[in-house]
Amino acid sequence: MREASPPAPSFQDELNELGDELRQKALPGERLLETHRRLTEESRERRWRGQLLEQIAECLPLNIFAKDGEHRYLLANKNVRKLAGCESAQVIGKTDFDILPEPVARRIRASDERLRAAGGMRVEEFAIEPADGQTRHLLIGKTLVRSEATEQEVLIGFSIDVTESKRVELELRDKIALIERQQAVIRALSTPIIEVWDRVLTVPMLGAIDSARAGAVMEDLLAEVSRRGARFAILDLTGVEAMDTGTAAHLLKLVQAIRLLGAEGIITGVQPSGARTMVALGLDLEHVTTLSSLREGLRYCMNQMRAGAAV
Repeated sequence: MREASPPAPSFQDELNELGDELRQKALPGERLLETHRRLTEESRERRWRGQLLEQIAECLPLNIFAKDGEHRYLLANKNVRKLAGCESAQVIGKTDFDILPEPVARRIRASDERLRAAGGMRVEEFAIEPADGQTRHLLIGKTLVRSEATEQEVLIGFSIDVTESKRVELELRDKIALIERQQAVIRALSTPIIEVWDRVLTVPMLGAIDSARAGAVMEDLLAEVSRRGARFAILDLTGVEAMDTGTAAHLLKLVQAIRLLGAEGIITGVQPSGARTMVALGLDLEHVTTLSSLREGLRYCMNQMRAGAAV
């Protein structure tokens, strides 16, 4: 028997085959269009991010800048331009020598060179005199990054105006110095060193004495004993209300130090509370002259000096 021939393709089948063929040919073009759309979107996003970063740099209260390997400015926000007294077009592409006084530019150039030689991060304080003539103090931080576009090192950095903080710091230092001078005067008035007789010094101590005050008295009295060539130094504790254990130990050390200077230290007017403190500490007072009052101390000194003169 004769085999039957296959049925002829229908018109719809031919249309389907033609559609498949056209889609295969159009596929590379669609991929190209999709790639173009994606790159366009990425470019738009990069531009948006760049604009956002520029807006942030312009809004922050910082001086933000970037320089190339030839020390030319690639970026300078409005604070840098204001500091230099220039417009953007007068800063970009210029160096510090073009926009700042030469002494300041020279210092900045030397700092940049040190950074390029050592790498890392550098933080320094600069005093500069910008276009307005008012000296400004800047705290500058900078580092090096590598540009993806040019493969060159770019110096990026920022600076903060610390002029006001510097002013406050100087004012505080002046106030602290004044307070220290006042404290020295008060200390001298509260524990005056008086030469009551030839080569006889006395220190009438009043109020509560802590270790810090006792240490200050020791320093001042030893200096006076040495300067005046004193023979006796009387520590009068009649007006001392209270003393701690550290103070009692300081007084004993003071008497010993006076002896090393060739003089004799005498303690007068010890109150009962002070006596209890010294006993509780077990201080060795065997070689320390202690008398009941300042008058007795002066009498003792005068008798000792007469006896020495008679010999």
